[in-house]
Amino acid sequence: MFTGAAILSVLFLIIFSITNIISLIPFAIISWVEAFFMIWLEIPLLTVCIPGGPKIDAFQRFFQNTLFRSILYAVFAVLIWLSILMKASSLLVAAITLSATSIFYFISVLKKENLERSGMTGGGGMAAAGAFTTV
Repeated sequence: MFTGAAILSVLFLIIFSITNIISLIPFAIISWVEAFFMIWLEIPLLTVCIPGGPKIDAFQRFFQNTLFRSILYAVFAVLIWLSILMKASSLLVAAITLSATSIFYFISVLKKENLERSGMTGGGGMAAAGAFTTV
């Protein structure tokens, strides 16, 4: 459920940043950066396709903790909520879904659940299978 909410947030960030590119240029750019970063975190198959160095791998392992991921998404949500303060726009939908995603990850922290990956996004052994086919 958490991954689904995050993917939905990515879609809303991309769609609504395109619709608001003229009126909210800085926040549209922030939305694109957030969406790219969330795709990189949420879809493990991409890490197999795009090799990274040890610093990038360490940075990504840092966000494998659900608490840090919850905090990161809360910061992303606050940035988009700031755009709503500047001008009411359809980025409100992205702010709501980012807030919900952050809350979902925080609930998993309270329940002491580990980060689970959906098979839809390359989790559940799909990334490891991809690694074997690319070698």
